[in-house]
Amino acid sequence: MPSLLSPFSTSSPLFQSMTSHLYSHKIFSSDTYSCNRRCKDQQANLILRATVTFTITNIPGRKPAKEAVDTVKRNSVFSSRVERDSPRSVVEAINLFEKNGALLMGEEEEEETLESLDCDKKERMFEVRGFVKRILALRPSQRITILGIFTKIGAFSTICNFNNMLMSFVVADETDLALKLFSGITSNGLAPNARTFSILMWCHCKKNDTAEAKGVLDDMIEKGFKPNVITFTKLINSFCRKGKLKRAFEVLEIMRQIGCKPSIQTYNCLMKGLCYLGRVEEAFEVLMSVKESTRETPDIYSYAAVMDGLCKVGRSDEAMELLEDAVKMGITPNAVVFNMLFNGYCREGRPLEGIELIKQMKELNCMPDKISYSTLLHGLLRWGKNKAALDIYKEMMEYGFKVDERMMDTLLRGICRDSLRDERMLFEEMRNGVSAIYHETYELVIQALCTGSENDKASINLKRMVGSGRSPSMATFNSVIRVLCFKGMVEEALLILVLIDEATRIPSKVAYNLLINEFNLKGMSLTGSCVYGAALKHGVVPDKKPKEKFKQ
Repeated sequence: MPSLLSPFSTSSPLFQSMTSHLYSHKIFSSDTYSCNRRCKDQQANLILRATVTFTITNIPGRKPAKEAVDTVKRNSVFSSRVERDSPRSVVEAINLFEKNGALLMGEEEEEETLESLDCDKKERMFEVRGFVKRILALRPSQRITILGIFTKIGAFSTICNFNNMLMSFVVADETDLALKLFSGITSNGLAPNARTFSILMWCHCKKNDTAEAKGVLDDMIEKGFKPNVITFTKLINSFCRKGKLKRAFEVLEIMRQIGCKPSIQTYNCLMKGLCYLGRVEEAFEVLMSVKESTRETPDIYSYAAVMDGLCKVGRSDEAMELLEDAVKMGITPNAVVFNMLFNGYCREGRPLEGIELIKQMKELNCMPDKISYSTLLHGLLRWGKNKAALDIYKEMMEYGFKVDERMMDTLLRGICRDSLRDERMLFEEMRNGVSAIYHETYELVIQALCTGSENDKASINLKRMVGSGRSPSMATFNSVIRVLCFKGMVEEALLILVLIDEATRIPSKVAYNLLINEFNLKGMSLTGSCVYGAALKHGVVPDKKPKEKFKQ
């Protein structure tokens, strides 16, 4: 029986026979082949490529090597022009195969073994995944052409080969191509087996077509095949994800009728489906029945399904009790389970419960992940627990987790209301590149500094803001002018007026009033008059006027 070798393997009987034929007709010389590994002229190249094609199609049980060689000999002169609709599908096929580098496994390569229910022995076959990848690199029309050629030349020797190709398309989410391939199964002289039906059913589940998937299951059973627990579970899960619990339980009943015992994964799908519809009590009952059963033992995902349902309906304390029950059973919780509790407590307005939860996680050697911290931080900020939020933020930084810009902005806004020292620290971190600073947040920080009488820092940050190309609101300018005037730093306040002009803005009446009033108090009416004149020049009439008598 001929083996499937790489087309250019010199040990291939088919290739040796073909090259002998080419040598005898003096189409190319051995030294040309050894140097270039290709034919001297185009006609011989086409023949060699056709040989490769027949090597590909020379699968055990299909074309004998001699028949392939004879066919090439009979067609030893091909036209160099292959029209789009030419019946010479062999040349069209090799053009596509060669272009995308599709090769068969060589004897020198390691033999790939496939564990399959429908294969009684290990056999060589296409490097399916790599080959499918190359097919998917083609244009959609070429993909269909390839599958058409497969059907025409009978490219699959066994149902095992067919199933693996079919499975590769489904795994790659190319469900339409998978269905196209399946439609030509009879043209390959093959009959579907249990695995074929299972793959086909999964394909329909991936397309979210549960009706077709159920039809495949019915057809499978009608033809005498017994679906395994994995096949049943995939269909049950698809029904549950669509909220069709009635249909899911019908499949469960069929499962029991044919003697297929549900696995813990099957029950997990049902519990998630029940919680999805808000039927948490029923999901809890299923969990308890599985727990009391001697056949199956709940796993962490069983508990997680019900806990998530409880948290979403405001029953986080009961979810916590379930977690404690799972730990007593020796089940190790993961971060995903704790994150459900973080979500639940924060949704209920109890984010401080999450602080204690972080400690419990560490005691159980379950380290919080970024989602854990982010969920808790968001909840603390949402409910105004800014001091606790800052502590969590610092802990996140210690563990190397980054906080997104929006959350940093929210944290900074919250801290501005409570602690000026913490606000300065956080703002400096943001300004140094930890996170981008939103325009409104920049202004909020400046105003917070003004409120805290940090006039120097407020002035510096205002200048930085303008220098970075931002245009602060007039209220922000006025806040800095006000705090500088209050501190008696009227000259610095006057520089802010110049800064407003640099920002291509016109100072407001409030800004002029503040400055003129301060100059009057200091007896600097001449300077106040200059400011008043500048205001009139800009079309602004201040309420305050400089004193008539002045002392400079």
